[in-house]
Amino acid sequence: MPANTPAAPVALARSPADILRGAPPVDLERAREMMARDGLDGLVVSLPINAYHFSGYWPATSRMGYVPNVTVLVSRDPQQPISILTAEFTYYYLLADLPYEYPFRWFLCTAPGGASLVFEDVGAEPLPDFERRRRAAVQAAIQTQPAGADANAAVLKALRATGLDRGRIAVDSPGIELAFVRAGLAAAVVPAEQTLQRIRLIKSPRELELMRMAATANMDAALAAAAAARAGATYRELRTSFYAEAARRGNRGVFMVIGGMSAEGVDRTLRDGDAFLFDAVSEGAGYHGDFARTLFVGEPAPSMRRATRAMLLGWEAIRDAMRPGLRFSEITALGRETVRKAGYVS
Repeated sequence: MPANTPAAPVALARSPADILRGAPPVDLERAREMMARDGLDGLVVSLPINAYHFSGYWPATSRMGYVPNVTVLVSRDPQQPISILTAEFTYYYLLADLPYEYPFRWFLCTAPGGASLVFEDVGAEPLPDFERRRRAAVQAAIQTQPAGADANAAVLKALRATGLDRGRIAVDSPGIELAFVRAGLAAAVVPAEQTLQRIRLIKSPRELELMRMAATANMDAALAAAAAARAGATYRELRTSFYAEAARRGNRGVFMVIGGMSAEGVDRTLRDGDAFLFDAVSEGAGYHGDFARTLFVGEPAPSMRRATRAMLLGWEAIRDAMRPGLRFSEITALGRETVRKAGYVS
């Protein structure tokens, strides 16, 4: 393809927001089962990955490494909706645009001193429809629950409203635990990590669909980038191609291991006869795709042909034997025995 020829458009899968419209990613039924198992009355989380799992919201500022600005409260009581605490402006500018239908309970806070973080309209021009929707969403949230003076006040209001100011509560950050202590709440506070890990072991149908989307986009991007592997191409070119192809499919490139090199500062020029593994990882809607293949530049050497035939033979034997209940030790033993019987190893 000539250098100036634009790449063919990629048909994107449906939006993650469409998948999450009715509920957050987490399997809420399992989450409450795990809370009961661990003797918890609720979870309070603010680390971005946890807040996203329970809400579907992952603000752009969190992706940039700023201090987490969304806290999510989840009661074991299924009659209690998930509560979300955030600043007025965060809700207005980063969250209110998403058309989620789940009945979240919102607790907003203002700037220190009570100043609103939503700018006043001077009326010079008509407001766009999306601005009117944003302002209406903020007003509806404040009318239901008046905004707290600051984040700590909003946290305490949300805890008391959901009954999580008492009982046994798991939290994922020291800052939340400190808020409990400073307010003198009666709740027993414990770390949430083990409970969160058990919750994640079982994926909801929404998560499975998001995972398939991310994995498919990653695989397609990796295969498209592999076409750039030729004599004279560099590791940097391959990484750049993969990241661009991932972005075209709605993913964000995370890393690419090429020829055993994962440090992006390492570069090398490919030559005829090279054989190398590439491992490409990108992320879409909070879930990762991981795809690896061995590439040959030009004609592979006889030793590589032999090794490839051996690997293919072992893989086909393992693939045909795969079934639920098969142990990992049985899988490796079958592969080794198949390759040995074929005379590839002694």
